[in-house]
Amino acid sequence: MNQFKYETVHGSITGYFNIYQAINGLIYLNMSDGVVSLTLEQIEKLNIDCYLLKDFGHDDFLKAYGLPF
Repeated sequence: MNQFKYETVHGSITGYFNIYQAINGLIYLNMSDGVVSLTLEQIEKLNIDCYLLKDFGHDDFLKAYGLPF
């Protein structure tokens, strides 16, 4: 797990997150109790290198996001 921290007007918030590829090929962000699939735009904006994800499946990724092989 990775850690995040940000400041608010009431103090700081700290938590943990994980980014992974599910069996369906999509990339997910798991943050505390919430899970959300990421769009290609979000993956690019967050500068996520999918090839560094544990057990990344390139063909599954292409299929899930409707990209050409």
